[in-house]
Amino acid sequence: MTCFPTEKRDGTIIITLTNGERNTLHADLLEEGAAALQTLAANPPEAGIVLTGAGAHFTCGMDTKVAASLDKAGQKRAVAAINEFAAALHRLPCAVVCAVNGNAIGAGGIMMLACDWVLAAQGDYKIGLPEAKAGLPFPAVPQAILDHWLDPVWRRRLALSSHLLNPAEALTAGLADELCMADQLVDEAVLRVKALNAQPGFAACKRQLRAKANAEIDDILGS
Repeated sequence: MTCFPTEKRDGTIIITLTNGERNTLHADLLEEGAAALQTLAANPPEAGIVLTGAGAHFTCGMDTKVAASLDKAGQKRAVAAINEFAAALHRLPCAVVCAVNGNAIGAGGIMMLACDWVLAAQGDYKIGLPEAKAGLPFPAVPQAILDHWLDPVWRRRLALSSHLLNPAEALTAGLADELCMADQLVDEAVLRVKALNAQPGFAACKRQLRAKANAEIDDILGS
């Protein structure tokens, strides 16, 4: 069973991260996700992509119990999988809207930054980058995404303090672009991604905007 089931809605592909109650991540899941995103990149949907999570969480990040059990080879594979997944998400040529339905912790925050627009549901949940607290420093590609897409002051605050934000605070920090009612989240995300992708120059502008970051990511993965 896939952890990234998709639904096609009027030309938009909706991807729903689905892995247990907390939608935690591990190497197998990330490798599957990277492959799925690379396939979509080769044949982009005509009305863009919406990425969301199943249930009450977007993703609570890496499965810390699995991470703690890894030997050196497993740790190396996990880092490579994180890098490949983040790179594949960042490189998608079409419009990508992140529909944050609940807690977006660690890798969840990176996924938000890798998308073109972030819609966050109103609610009582947390968004942040607590890698320092978890003892899991940022791999190279997520760090590059942080460097390019999060304001330096907020990058310092969040990365070093592990402080978690509510949705309204995430909007202020630049981790989210809009808030909406939870029961309208995916519908609103579909409308937003269609509007973005329908612009005649969207793909070219996105390519220009991401050129430096993608070149840096290419260097990281080529090393």
